[in-house]
Amino acid sequence: MRTTIAAQFPEFGFLHPDDLEYRQDELSVVQKLRLLVIVAVSHRYSESCTADINNKNILFIANEVQKRVTSGPSLALIQTFLILSLCNWGDGDGFNAWMHCGIATRMAQGLLSTGFASCGKRETLSELEKRTLWTCFKMDRLLSCGKRRQAMFSDGDMHFSLPVNDTQFLFGQSPQAAPIDASLRSYGPDDHLVLLIQGLRIWSRVHTWIAEGGRRQPGMTEPEQCPFNETSDWSKMKQDLLKWRGSQDALMKYPATKVSVHAQRGQAERFGYINLVYYVSLLFLCREFIPFSPVDEVKPRGPIEPPLLKARGPDSFWLQNVFDLYDAASQISSLLSDLEHVGCPLRTPFSGLCAFSSTLWSIYGAAFPNFMGFTPSQTSDADSQAERTMAVLYHDEG
Repeated sequence: MRTTIAAQFPEFGFLHPDDLEYRQDELSVVQKLRLLVIVAVSHRYSESCTADINNKNILFIANEVQKRVTSGPSLALIQTFLILSLCNWGDGDGFNAWMHCGIATRMAQGLLSTGFASCGKRETLSELEKRTLWTCFKMDRLLSCGKRRQAMFSDGDMHFSLPVNDTQFLFGQSPQAAPIDASLRSYGPDDHLVLLIQGLRIWSRVHTWIAEGGRRQPGMTEPEQCPFNETSDWSKMKQDLLKWRGSQDALMKYPATKVSVHAQRGQAERFGYINLVYYVSLLFLCREFIPFSPVDEVKPRGPIEPPLLKARGPDSFWLQNVFDLYDAASQISSLLSDLEHVGCPLRTPFSGLCAFSSTLWSIYGAAFPNFMGFTPSQTSDADSQAERTMAVLYHDEG
């Protein structure tokens, strides 16, 4: 059960093997509800899962935990609401997912202010408490993307340190001393939770900027805000994305490192997730300056629909932007197919968004081959790529 959730939802880093080592008489009612919701989520990935029965079980759990909203927060109750929000999100019930995540977050903020473990600015948080708080932060970012919702956990609230790596967490080891210069730090497979926190923070910024109007926001046509200038918001987000990518060990970068290698270690899904965050963030950044229907365009030259930029920019920038866009779509498609091939498919709302975005821009490439600079062979490949990625989407719906 824990393995299923950890694989499909690596952002839920607070689950520990000890969670399933218990005696019934040692569990409180809330702890039992927490265990039940873990079972309910895991059961969805079982061939014997019956949707109607599982949904009834989730509804029962939701009713029971909601009765305890005003009885006082606890770590187990916060985690139960977080996993429950995951259930809602998977059902396409974004509102209840956001509400349950919000309840968990407000409880966590309450405990943080009054003391998880007499916590002050000089942290005394346990690793489990930190991981729970960071999960609130990540779910808040994921559920708020594109909704123009105010973040419940601002960056300023997260004054405690990042989680230790997985090995240290599993075996209860103390964190190793970090290098004095943080820019020298390289994050590998055991550091997936830190990479996800950093990556989802960037993805949230990108998606929020686009949801608020992107290039159509006031002032975005001014020369200093043109994407080819380093002073622009767009350029700063891309540089942050590339800096995050640069902090990753070579073992974490697809396609240079194969999915099958991580599958041998039981870590294919988390490897896939981190790379999806990178490529979909890059795709969303690049697409903002791609024309909707470049029927008469022979090469990229920036927006052709109002508002138009007040500076033209170099041709090389626009060519690179189109290349990066289609490459990101291609890498997402190949990554999802590779995960399927090794028997480690990602079946989550986030991977569904990535698959849809990849499919859309593969279709775009096939529809406007002259604008993309495609040969007939590349146009055919784009069509095939769209069909392959759509198959992943249809499988997710099934």
